[in-house]
Amino acid sequence: MGRALNVTALFAGIGGFELGLHRAGHKTSLFCENDPEAAAVLAVRFPKVKIVPDVRDIDELLESISPRSNLLTAGFPCTDFSQAGRTQGFAGTQSVLVRDTLRLLERRRFDHVLLENVPNWRKLHGGQYLEEVIGELERLGYHWAYRTVDAQAFGLPQRRLRLFLYASKVDDPRAVLFHGNVPETDIRRPLTECAHGFYWTEGTRGLGWGEDCVPTLKGGSTISIPSPPAILMPDGRIVTPDIRDAERLQGFAAGWTDVEESRKASDGLPFRHRRRWTQIGNAVNVEVSTWIGRRIAQSRETPSVPEAPLIRGEPWSEAAWGDGRRRWRVNISHWPVVRKPKPLSGFLKYPPALLSERATAGFYKRISASSLRFPDGFKEAVAKHLARMEAQPLRKVSFPRKRGPIPLQAAEAAE
Repeated sequence: MGRALNVTALFAGIGGFELGLHRAGHKTSLFCENDPEAAAVLAVRFPKVKIVPDVRDIDELLESISPRSNLLTAGFPCTDFSQAGRTQGFAGTQSVLVRDTLRLLERRRFDHVLLENVPNWRKLHGGQYLEEVIGELERLGYHWAYRTVDAQAFGLPQRRLRLFLYASKVDDPRAVLFHGNVPETDIRRPLTECAHGFYWTEGTRGLGWGEDCVPTLKGGSTISIPSPPAILMPDGRIVTPDIRDAERLQGFAAGWTDVEESRKASDGLPFRHRRRWTQIGNAVNVEVSTWIGRRIAQSRETPSVPEAPLIRGEPWSEAAWGDGRRRWRVNISHWPVVRKPKPLSGFLKYPPALLSERATAGFYKRISASSLRFPDGFKEAVAKHLARMEAQPLRKVSFPRKRGPIPLQAAEAAE
């Protein structure tokens, strides 16, 4: 199995980072998470791990961190970086919280640091926010590497690109992130040949289109509602996946966020099941974090990768590394491995819901007025689905909820 690190997890969410690291043999000794529903999930799935609420309270964190902890993780909020968000950068109130991670590192050095965020982190406002974080890691004496990784490479039918930044005081981080360089596939297929994912909440500026996959699961939408993607099935139906399949698309077991009905969230209020979509969309993908955890546990050999000097002030490349003195851009794919996925239509294990007449009508109105180019036959397929829904008798649609918890084994490393 290799070496096992002791993890302190900031911005822990529902534990995607940590569950993957546990599967690779590492152990978590502390969570920091202030979202009440996410903290309730952590309390159920990792019952022996302490949770503290506020990443800004450095003194409480320092009192709670195990002396043996040597890996700090932080999947910090993407709200102010994401192209679908506010793009305020550190002028916003959420993504800027990564500065508290850096303040903690100033006072308590970890041998290893692992950060995650959206790819727009390296591009927004000239890349100044990635520059700030990397510059501070260099000042603190870390070598670093980052790579943009797609969850599809791990056999999941979800196109999910995320930037992972690994920094270390004792290892060459290239040995962790730069193994594997598989060419990516981009095969266009007819609408009747496979399922196609898209966002029914969009349609004016984009679709988030996915060939035999769903686009990136999101924590919310521009219309401020839980935002499951839509799927145009080969038979012409437009559906939205069951929330348990959304959990599976993120690498969790079905029911991971379905904590006990009577359990209260960490703020003392009843657990709001509707926010499960938010928690799943915000999570770090478990399969990707498992791969990184195994590389950390086992890797010592630095791979040879195509690289060139990265001059300060130049745009950040999709992968790069630095030793505190110099920086290099790296030419490497988003796919470190390739695992054959099931077709999206076959991956869905639980009955999906038909996209409602109201949702379909709003989406069709937007795409009809849009100047975007759509795949051949797509508008017609949406129109046919709308006609079928209009012809159906009105049915009450309720948010799926299961009485009582789905029995799941708690995270292995919590033992």
